[in-house]
Amino acid sequence: MTKKILIITTLIFAIKINAASAETLFNGKDLSGWDGNPDFWSVENGVIVGETTPDKKTSSNTFLIWKGGEVGDFELTLKARVKGNNNSGIQYRSKVINAKSWSVGGYQMDMHPAPNYLGMLYEERGRGIIAQCGQRAIIDDKGKKALEGKPDAKKKYNLSDWNEYSISAIGNRLVHKVNGQITVEIEDNEISKKSSKGILALQLHAGGAMRLEVKDIVLVNKKNESAKVKESLKNHNIFLINSAQQASVPTVKWIWNSKSARTETIYARRQWTLSTPLKSSKLSITCDNGFTAFVNGQKVGSGSQWETHYEFDIKKYLHNGDNVLAVEAHNEGQAAGLAAKVKLVAANGVTRHIVSDNEWIVANKKAPGWMAPSVDTTGWKNAVVAGKMGDTPWGDVFSKKPGLSVAVAAKGAAEVHPKGFEVEKIYNVPKGEQGSWVSMAVDSKGRLYCGDQGGKGIFRVTLSSEEPKIEKVPVPVSGAQGLLWAFDSLYVCTNGGKPGSGLYRLTDSNGDDVLDKVQDMRRFAGGGEHGPHAVSLSPDGKYLYVVGGNHTAVPKPESSALKMNYAEDQLLPRMPDARGHARNIRAPGGWIARTDPEGKAFHLYSAGFRNHYDIAFNRDGEMFTYDSDMEWDSGTPWYRPTRIYHVTSGSEFGWRTGTGKFPEWYPDVLPPTLDIGPGCPTGVISGLGSKFPAKYQDAIYAFDWTYGTIYAIHLDPDGSSYKAKKEEFVTGVPLNVTDGVIGKDGNMYFAVGGRGTQSALYRVKYSGSESTEAIKIRNNSETKMIETRRALEDFHGKEIQGAIEKIWPKLSHADRFVRYAARVALEHQPVVEWQEKALEEEDPQTLLSALLALSRQGDAALKEDILNALSTLNVSEMTESQKLEALRVMGLTFIRMGGPDEETAQEIAEAISPLYPASSDAMNRELVAMLVYLKADDVLAKTIPLMNQEAAGLEEIEFDDKLLARSGQYGGSFQRQKASNPQRQQIWYAYALKNVEEGWNENLRKQFFSWFAKSRNFKGGASFGGFINNFRNESLNKIKDAKVKAEMDSLTKKPIALIPEGFEDARILKVGAKPGMKFDIESLEAKAGEKIGIEFINNDPTGLMHNLAVCAPGSRQKVVASALTIGPKAIEQNFVPDIPEVLASTPQVAPGRKYVLYMSAPSTPGSYPYVCTYPGHGQLMFGTLKVTK
Repeated sequence: MTKKILIITTLIFAIKINAASAETLFNGKDLSGWDGNPDFWSVENGVIVGETTPDKKTSSNTFLIWKGGEVGDFELTLKARVKGNNNSGIQYRSKVINAKSWSVGGYQMDMHPAPNYLGMLYEERGRGIIAQCGQRAIIDDKGKKALEGKPDAKKKYNLSDWNEYSISAIGNRLVHKVNGQITVEIEDNEISKKSSKGILALQLHAGGAMRLEVKDIVLVNKKNESAKVKESLKNHNIFLINSAQQASVPTVKWIWNSKSARTETIYARRQWTLSTPLKSSKLSITCDNGFTAFVNGQKVGSGSQWETHYEFDIKKYLHNGDNVLAVEAHNEGQAAGLAAKVKLVAANGVTRHIVSDNEWIVANKKAPGWMAPSVDTTGWKNAVVAGKMGDTPWGDVFSKKPGLSVAVAAKGAAEVHPKGFEVEKIYNVPKGEQGSWVSMAVDSKGRLYCGDQGGKGIFRVTLSSEEPKIEKVPVPVSGAQGLLWAFDSLYVCTNGGKPGSGLYRLTDSNGDDVLDKVQDMRRFAGGGEHGPHAVSLSPDGKYLYVVGGNHTAVPKPESSALKMNYAEDQLLPRMPDARGHARNIRAPGGWIARTDPEGKAFHLYSAGFRNHYDIAFNRDGEMFTYDSDMEWDSGTPWYRPTRIYHVTSGSEFGWRTGTGKFPEWYPDVLPPTLDIGPGCPTGVISGLGSKFPAKYQDAIYAFDWTYGTIYAIHLDPDGSSYKAKKEEFVTGVPLNVTDGVIGKDGNMYFAVGGRGTQSALYRVKYSGSESTEAIKIRNNSETKMIETRRALEDFHGKEIQGAIEKIWPKLSHADRFVRYAARVALEHQPVVEWQEKALEEEDPQTLLSALLALSRQGDAALKEDILNALSTLNVSEMTESQKLEALRVMGLTFIRMGGPDEETAQEIAEAISPLYPASSDAMNRELVAMLVYLKADDVLAKTIPLMNQEAAGLEEIEFDDKLLARSGQYGGSFQRQKASNPQRQQIWYAYALKNVEEGWNENLRKQFFSWFAKSRNFKGGASFGGFINNFRNESLNKIKDAKVKAEMDSLTKKPIALIPEGFEDARILKVGAKPGMKFDIESLEAKAGEKIGIEFINNDPTGLMHNLAVCAPGSRQKVVASALTIGPKAIEQNFVPDIPEVLASTPQVAPGRKYVLYMSAPSTPGSYPYVCTYPGHGQLMFGTLKVTK
């Protein structure tokens, strides 16, 4: 009961928090919270009424003033109607001129019967009309106004009807809308008259009798939005402002993110709008020290000689509407500057120039889509002008002859790699009319349907030997990220667009072969690039599966294969993304749901994804998806590469925001089938139905947008799941693959496009000599294990009498997927019917599976019983995976049922501390987290030495250099990361130890904070450095002594080279370990005084800790004996005795790790023993360093 109340309370609290930013200003009953002349203002039938009559007039404009205080950045929406021969208005950011007479002055949105005045910006008692309906206005700091557009005199709305009025005021930008349509946009920069905050009020106008009725008044506070730099309205149609005149050429400025001399990369952009045909357009650009330029997401070229400038013809990249020039700019120290000029010549000869100046915006880090127009530029800032063209140190670079640029190569054709296949482009999509295609389907007649990512709609493609026939589907549906033809209908999953994010069914209502009817099946909350995606047909042809990314709320399913009490389940406090991405997104992340053809009932099938775009089924009817990575995390221990998942009923894959992602060894998630690496997953299709050789019919095809690759994923049965290998099937540079289908002719068709890039349609066909006969479904003997798992999945989401007896034997099954399905099935049965059976179980694996279920579904009162049951396990007889499972069960018990008392925590810590450090990174990750959570006394002393030990091999996944080369934009970051080899395990230790508040001494603290200085040598994704810096800050904030805190802060900033100064050319002597507790090299040689590095690699197969200490001649036995008598500080001293006979030593090195001991060989020739000082090891594990003249 207590747990249930807590959950309900938490949910209620969450609802209040989410609703807090939207405030209803009118209670529907009375004028509480408002102040106005009671002769004119009242409430009737739940509506605010302001009314004058021939007998009751107002001599001057009078107002109903909201008493809730001043508003600054906000969005206001209300519904109103005005009757009578008069007009009204909404005051905002205004001032009370006279409280007694209720007079107000300031910005006003007009509710006026004249079309050109409806929704205009009028300044009451100020500047009068600023912009009429249909106009944009830019007012400079001195009050000079530039207008775009003509007043709209066409009547669209009846003022006496209910109309929706909305105002957005963010910073100096003001936008009015009537019924969702923008009426005016204003950028008010006039220093003396603009208003950044003020009161809200409703107006009754003096003059003729009138009646104003208002309801549904909602205010959304946007107080943090003004800090988000938005590109100026000056970026809009530059040919419309003073369009009749030729404009003078503005001075080009050298710009950067600061007047900096750092070695760094920045990102800069300038947006503008075109609405007139162009005769020509030229970009002139240079950068100190180098640049790569993009127009509307397409690479234009690059250059690396700032002494000259580069010129590019960019007309082919521009189009009517919003355009953006985006530049990745590099500096290599000393002066930094970017200079650019775009010359635009309209068809009528009018010329305009866009130059680099402080209207550009810049950022230190790039975000997805940063090269595309009209993206969110949160976190960007206005550029800093470092000088004008001609200033030193650059001089007038633009007056010189252009240099030779590294222009982008002509778009290479797509290439299909397996023999016998051909690929050809069959249609180039006209972007202006048909958009950029991201979704595909094929109907029963073999016609393709393709959806634009934006607002252009859906198009039917009839294939022929000639140019394909393209027809727009005449329905108001756009933003299709998923298309499926089934049940004589086109199902559309929209992400934003019209009529909003959701699942829709398009049908032909009158048999004329035209889709004309739209059925709204279910709406989805959420959107963006992580919004709703694909819709697919089940293998039996009975159901639909819908895919939602992690920014899409689960659509309130009527049933679920997962228990709906999913949670964050973090043992240590999770740190959100350092740049704020998805910081408020919670479990279960991305999801897959099943529904019927009518969309009446949704069944949650799987969850825990980041941003999977599509799914496909293999010939066994098993589901697969391709999930995205968080490339900003790369280099961290919680980074998960793009990966193929085998998606089974009730599966959870453990995406959580920030540092909280579940590792694949957690028993409450399923592992990936195959890690792909860096990429941007889009479409996933099956080869079934193709006229391809059997191997390729049996493949799943995974599309990677970033690196222009279609992978063929070849699956081999492995128990109830599969092993997989990837093969590059189609590649191209660029080749932004989005989706594909197998056509009725047996060929593969795929589209490129997305994010506003140029779209096209391709066909892949097989013309080789191998048989293309359709492959057969596997027989029962080959799928027996799958059938075992499916029988358990039948219990998911259902309470069934007798199920527990069938489930129980499978809790110990050797197949992980079967065992997982059994545990999920058990969780759906009444807990009271199996909890005692779980607690009394004697088989270790069955016990672990049952306790995992109990820790997730049981009552908190069972906590002590679960811990007692865990204590019955014999650790010496457990496999590593079982130890990891036991640690997770214990962690979930504490997370969901409450932490242990101090005595219990100490007992558990003493029981598991001997296991740490262990022989694997996975065990050490879980052990250090648990020991930190339990406040173990020795966790600091054991862990800090590990933070200076490197992995024996590459810490990071192996990146394919050829793959990375296919994306200059994203590949470079992974290349730099690979070169720096960031130590992910060390980073995990830092993450864990930042939570320790007690037990620090001066030595341990200095070692810990010195690590942060060393970590500056590591490179990773965009959030990598931010995470480590946040660990540092959090750790510093736990130090209460200001002097110590300042000292540690200084340590973190002190440059530390990975190789000590003076030892860059040291000779490396390698020593390892071998069975029998011996060093594998028992004799080393060095010259007296020579600088050496003894690289000790602990590759002992027994998994024991070892170190290497160099001792004085003849002192080995004394050192070994002294190591046994160190006392309480033995762990902190790494079992190295503090005696003069020990000349130098490594720390205790964990299995699979290495440590390089840099030292100068003794100046006196002789035989210097080296020995492992771990208690008991030194009698067997020793060697000799022979020092000669």
